[in-house]
Amino acid sequence: MSEAPAGAPSRLPLWLGAAALLALAWRFRFFCDDAYILLRYSKNLAAGHGLTFNVGDPAPVEGFSEFLWTILLAAPEFLGLATDVLAPVVTVAGSLLLLALLVRFGRDALGLGTLGLVAVALFYACNPTVAIWSTGGLSSSLSALLIFLCFRALFPGGDAEARGLEAGTFGALACLMRADGPYWIACLLGLFLASRWLGRGAFTRTLVQAGLVLVVVGGCFVAWRLATFGDYLPNTARAKVGMSALSLERGGKYLAHYLVILPVVAATFVAGLAHGARQLRRALAERASGASGPTHPTGHGLDAISIATLMAGATFAYAVLVGGDFMAMGRFFFPAIPFLALVFGALVERHGTAARVGWVAAFAASLLPIFDRHLAPLAVREALWFRWSSPAYESEFAFWKGMRDRAEEWSLIGKACDLHTTAAESLVLGPIGAVGYHSDLWIFDAYGLTNREVLEATEPASVRSTPGHDRLVDLEFFDRFEPTWKEAWLTRPGQDARGLTPAKGYAVFALPPELAEGRALVLRRWGFGAKPMGE
Repeated sequence: MSEAPAGAPSRLPLWLGAAALLALAWRFRFFCDDAYILLRYSKNLAAGHGLTFNVGDPAPVEGFSEFLWTILLAAPEFLGLATDVLAPVVTVAGSLLLLALLVRFGRDALGLGTLGLVAVALFYACNPTVAIWSTGGLSSSLSALLIFLCFRALFPGGDAEARGLEAGTFGALACLMRADGPYWIACLLGLFLASRWLGRGAFTRTLVQAGLVLVVVGGCFVAWRLATFGDYLPNTARAKVGMSALSLERGGKYLAHYLVILPVVAATFVAGLAHGARQLRRALAERASGASGPTHPTGHGLDAISIATLMAGATFAYAVLVGGDFMAMGRFFFPAIPFLALVFGALVERHGTAARVGWVAAFAASLLPIFDRHLAPLAVREALWFRWSSPAYESEFAFWKGMRDRAEEWSLIGKACDLHTTAAESLVLGPIGAVGYHSDLWIFDAYGLTNREVLEATEPASVRSTPGHDRLVDLEFFDRFEPTWKEAWLTRPGQDARGLTPAKGYAVFALPPELAEGRALVLRRWGFGAKPMGE
């Protein structure tokens, strides 16, 4: 194979990684219910109603965590495109771009050859988190892309200089993309300062440039958020995050479960920490000795592998601190995977044959969850179960299938409601996304993501619950709003619905065959008993 042109990614690793990523993204293609929440905001914005979940809400609430992604998706909504089809295409493209940047960085900044670059590409592309959350409808891949671009500007490797304006721009976009973006950008800037201090390199200009962009953009955004929603934080952060001993335990199990089912992630992180510890000792010793000149041509005391490992560690710490996430296959760990891919590539290339065999074995074992297989015994995985309100343990693969199937079912309910209800009617729901997007009903959110009343009336759960679902209220909480409907669901194919009578509060509507063959929409009026929400 001919040598790749200077500055271009190596072709073989890139094509292998792209093929694996596309194959797995196709296998795990789906659109999660939470993505439909922000899509309803996008739809209402495109229709001229502003960023609101319920049209006409006098006090709109920021019930989404992905501001920039929500704004971007308003464009296809305005054009009448199938946004729930287009959005995963964009996020897969973002994941492919991140793959290309990783291969290029591994070659140009780390000096990796073909073997190391193949390891980088396949570690990233075959990771189940990347496979699932390159689709799903959320901005996980785009957020990770922007974080890595900020990292690449601050820690370019080789003789290149850090680029403050570029780092600040990508950092600001990362902060706008997701509400937790400031955490990773703050970690990057902190590592930049620490590494420059250790290496006795100048950092003033870079820091001022990056900081200026971040302060200006961040200040304007917070001011807009206060003026629009009356809060400097999105409502989702207040609804889902509340530190306590129980949430920290849950977050710790969330991390431990992930590392147990993906041993290559755990092994790579530990090896990266060992490498970073050696680098830190060397840098501290050189600084203490007063040796002339910086320890690195760019003034960094820590190399890119050490910093990449620390960024992965910061991601793990974040997931623990916020109490984990209920969604399948470690969504919160996505930002760590690109950094660990670089560490893995360096380890594979620089170790001998025996060690490489071990790394390949760990990598192969980590592919098993893609096929719902595990090396870790079931008893170990059950002991680390973190979705405490679920009735029984489920593998991450099984939970992903459930997420996919439930979102499809709720989409059918929303489309059926759109046929048989009006915008003047209202419904109380827990899973508000797909039903809300596909219908014009006013939705009362039982988990408090899109209304403040639930948060004002509740405290973070003091019992064992599922991440992100700590604030659920009883149905009676909404009595004062007098909703139209208490519950909506679809009958099973062929189910006899004759017992669902108006006298019991039921309204039954037959559905056209093109929507749901042999099924009917069932609505139950407020004031009558109801099935559990989300059934």
